Amino acid sequence: MSLFHRHTDYSIEQGNVRYMDGSSLLRPVDMPRSQKIIMAVFVVIAIIIGFRLATGAITAVSDSNTQSKTSVEENLARSVSYNLPVLTQMVDMDDQAILDSLTAAGYTVYNQTAEGTAGLDLVKLPSDVTVADAAAMYAKGVGSLSASQAALLLNGSWTLTVDRADTLSMAVKYADFSSSTLEAAIQAAIAAEGFEASSASMDTDEVGNTFQTGTVDIDGDTYTWRVSAAPLSDKYDIKGLPSTAAYVGIRLTAM
Repeated sequence: MSLFHRHTDYSIEQGNVRYMDGSSLLRPVDMPRSQKIIMAVFVVIAIIIGFRLATGAITAVSDSNTQSKTSVEENLARSVSYNLPVLTQMVDMDDQAILDSLTAAGYTVYNQTAEGTAGLDLVKLPSDVTVADAAAMYAKGVGSLSASQAALLLNGSWTLTVDRADTLSMAVKYADFSSSTLEAAIQAAIAAEGFEASSASMDTDEVGNTFQTGTVDIDGDTYTWRVSAAPLSDKYDIKGLPSTAAYVGIRLTAM
């Protein structure tokens, strides 16, 4: 049996202690040229793949934004009519008479009135939106809709509430996409209702709504009217709708 002894170079000596020579470990490790070429090829391929993926993602987002903008514009350009209700003509009607008048006018109405309550809470829908589609969108929440869906639902629709708890109070609310300013939206609503605005001044309330108010005599009884407007973006945080869109409220209250 033969024994082999490995020679170890203890070349570093400190006192009576010798240490192994580790200088070979400090030498620079150079990658063979062939491996460098292969690595460079992989890097180039990775860059090309990353660029194509990034370009594809950017293009997809851009196309999606373009399609969304086009859809919003198409929904806002639809031939739909608001046909706002004239509140002064409804003050003598009971709830069923109001519903019957809207049905007789051919409007599609989504009735949200809670069963057993006095009064009304309903939505007059655009002529091309069904009750089933509207119910699904309202169940989701208007603020959660896409800009295209919101434009489809809001353009041509309005809500009517009738409160008979203490005194008669009727209110109509809707989105105005055609007026360029809040003041113009208010004037358009006043004209649609037939209110006399010559003595009413424009003002701003404590929450920033621009409004006009006045009184009207109906069969010897005095009612207060108020028309207000605020940016639609204050009501619904939906990106993609026109920045000039207004949220308009019309209220008529018995004194």
